[in-house]
Amino acid sequence: MASRAGRVVTGILGLLGELMITAGLLIAGYLAWDVWWDSNASAAIAVEAVEEFKETLVAAPRQKAELITDRPPPEMEPAAEGETMGILIVPKWYDKTMNQMPIKEGTTPYVLDRAAAGHYKDTALPGEVGNFSVAGHRRTHGNSFRFINELEAGDQIIVSTDTTWLVYEVTDYEIVLPSAIEVVAPVPGKPDEVPVDRYLTMTTCHSPQTGEWGNSHRWVTHSKFIGWMDRADGMPEQVLEDPEVK
Repeated sequence: MASRAGRVVTGILGLLGELMITAGLLIAGYLAWDVWWDSNASAAIAVEAVEEFKETLVAAPRQKAELITDRPPPEMEPAAEGETMGILIVPKWYDKTMNQMPIKEGTTPYVLDRAAAGHYKDTALPGEVGNFSVAGHRRTHGNSFRFINELEAGDQIIVSTDTTWLVYEVTDYEIVLPSAIEVVAPVPGKPDEVPVDRYLTMTTCHSPQTGEWGNSHRWVTHSKFIGWMDRADGMPEQVLEDPEVK
């Protein structure tokens, strides 16, 4: 027969086990709630920034505009740190996550944690020759680039400025270490070359083991500029059915 002391020890160990399980469940629940609340709060800030920027836009009639390929788009003025310079639209993400997000100058936490696409300083501006490069969170803070892994060659990425639509087409992707800064070079991956084309590079966190939940690596998607449209002429065909795009 077990001694009284043995029964007491067993009871204490059982209680400690139950407490540890309860604590684990509480922590897991809190983390899940924090991710959900944080992402929704950040997304709300991004939506507000998009709506404010839309007030500055030249009105675009809801009709298909023709892609202009025989002349370059108008030049943009550089934006101040944290200022919205455009809207990033990913038609393939419609109904999945924010397929419209503000493009803000800089990649500081102040910018990225508000669910914006942050423009890497010293990279090309939207529509310029060179590599217009942006970063965004994949999980938490709005989940801006969560579905970047679903983008395929040929998918279009659209940048709305105050007067134009700039259209880029996905070409490829790569998974690299955070130190691989050559991905945002004027010619992606070729830092010694002088650019003659216009590129868009999107970067976000990734892990070969845990995918969208990790940050040991970077998922990098490259696109190439295919043309632009004047907002006064209409809209890209890919966004005509999206009532939120204006």
